[in-house]
Amino acid sequence: MKSTIIHIIFILLVGLSSINPVSAQDKVIRQLRSSLLLQTDSAGYTDVLNQLGMQYHLSNADSCFWYAVKARAIATRQQDKRGLAGALNNLSIFFSLKDNQKQAIEYGFKALELYRELNDQPNICQVLMNQSVFHIYEGMKPESDQYLYQAMNLGKSLMQDSIYSLVLINFAIRYEDDSTRRDSVKWAMAKSKEIIRKYPGSRDIYYIHAFEADEWMKEGEGAKAVQRIHELADDALKKGLIVVAIDLLDHIDMYKQRGYPADAIPAKEKAFAIGISAGFLNMMLPTVMGLYRHYSKRNNEAKKDYYGKALLEVVRQRLKLRSSNHMNYLDYFLKEQELNEWQLSNQVQEQRIARTNIKRKSRQQLIGFLVGFLLLIGGFTLARYRSYKNLRRQEEMLREMNDAISEKNQQLSVHDDFKNKLIAILARDFREPLNDIIRVSALFRNKDMDQASMQQIVDEAVISSRKTLVIFDNILRWIRSQLSGFVYSPAPCNLLLSFQQAMTATGHQPIALHVPPGLLLAGDQEMLSFVNRSLLHCAAVLSAGAGNIEVTAIEDELVSVVITSEAAAFTPAMATHLFEYREGDDLSVTLVICKDFMDKMGGQIRADVAGQQLKLEYRLPVFGESGHN
Repeated sequence: MKSTIIHIIFILLVGLSSINPVSAQDKVIRQLRSSLLLQTDSAGYTDVLNQLGMQYHLSNADSCFWYAVKARAIATRQQDKRGLAGALNNLSIFFSLKDNQKQAIEYGFKALELYRELNDQPNICQVLMNQSVFHIYEGMKPESDQYLYQAMNLGKSLMQDSIYSLVLINFAIRYEDDSTRRDSVKWAMAKSKEIIRKYPGSRDIYYIHAFEADEWMKEGEGAKAVQRIHELADDALKKGLIVVAIDLLDHIDMYKQRGYPADAIPAKEKAFAIGISAGFLNMMLPTVMGLYRHYSKRNNEAKKDYYGKALLEVVRQRLKLRSSNHMNYLDYFLKEQELNEWQLSNQVQEQRIARTNIKRKSRQQLIGFLVGFLLLIGGFTLARYRSYKNLRRQEEMLREMNDAISEKNQQLSVHDDFKNKLIAILARDFREPLNDIIRVSALFRNKDMDQASMQQIVDEAVISSRKTLVIFDNILRWIRSQLSGFVYSPAPCNLLLSFQQAMTATGHQPIALHVPPGLLLAGDQEMLSFVNRSLLHCAAVLSAGAGNIEVTAIEDELVSVVITSEAAAFTPAMATHLFEYREGDDLSVTLVICKDFMDKMGGQIRADVAGQQLKLEYRLPVFGESGHN
């Protein structure tokens, strides 16, 4: 999925930029800079600034940002909607390159509104496609699909159908692996290829040929597909299309992931080398990570050190970006608009005073009446203005109070739910250990006990105390996980040892463990122990002591842990809602906490019924592979 998203982003940026090959880019930039001096109006000047920002976004994101902000400032002062839309679109692309998709979506949406006011259909189509990419990268697939479908519908009616070709390519790549859309994907690529014939030299043809190579690979012609991809990448490099070449080389790794025995390392190294030369280090994280892991497994210290340093630099840049607070230029723009409105109001007032002075000079006999009338109007206007300001201030205060009350209500609801869960788990988990301690303490009153009986009672007290401490530790861990500031850090967890400890703590009917020794999961030890103990307890309670309980661990991409028990009265409908909170049910509170823990560890948990057997299953990654990425 991540690979597909990267493909779409590269196609989008190349499509929007309309850039010449990199070898000619400096010439284009010099020409644009020279044309700045020849512009006689602000609209033309703003348009050239936006073109410069678009030219720079593939080679120097900071320069793209600088030109976009400058163009936005001029367009705002001159009320140039088209220039402002172009500047906001450049800002949207800049923040996407900086991995700040939320800010990119915000600026892109504002640019879309302006283009819609201007009824600029081609740019509306482009920004809709752009928003689709930003939303899919942010994990908002339904919204992304809506934007993509809007772009598809609008692209059909465009006279400049090269934009529609790019939308079709994005659609095909998005749903390339969806078997239910095979016919739609083939139609989209065929239609795009038909359109591209009208535009010789278009970059879109590379992605069409790459899609055809993907189809060869699916049909079993892997060698032919790999050779075609290399030919396309080399041709793109010759023409200076760095981004296109990087995107094409990524297909080799995709083929390997789909089972074809292709050597993806040379392609990755080549993509990394040309990406570094073009200044795309921040976008090379998956490539650098794959190379580092490859050479780490083969103990190639030289290349491991080289790619390790590159990986460290990428992570450092991303952490620096995420920790910095970007100024919300959209809010700043709105404040500037408000200031401009006040300035316009002041100009109107000045013109009114000037007209009054002219009338006063020409009509001296009416000066008294005019002054009185103006004072009356001024007083009435001031009174109405103050009333209006007071009303707005009261509305603002009321809205802030309502927001504060709503937020506090939400906090109270969360805290109340937290307390209910805590009380329920205390009531269930501490009842049995405390009863054991009370029973053992009562036995101490019997003075006729011998030394062996006394030692047995002491041992029972120690065991009960240890159970209580373990439960205390688990509950304290859950409480800490609910508080703000909690950071989950996966660690190796011995699955077999965890279940053995859980069996000791539960003490239910026989439990059969089918867990490979030494199997380590990536998770939190306390959370995993709590989940194992609670699921065993749940299986024992629901089975009512009938039959054995089996625990099975199956290792695939993730480790699936299945706890099976007899539950004749349990239905599939009940299994569907097993991990939901039910008021008055202590067991449901424990299972809800189990689901909370699995969510925090990045795992999955569910229940299923097959015949008279209840299966409780959770999935976690293996430590040492995806568990600590």
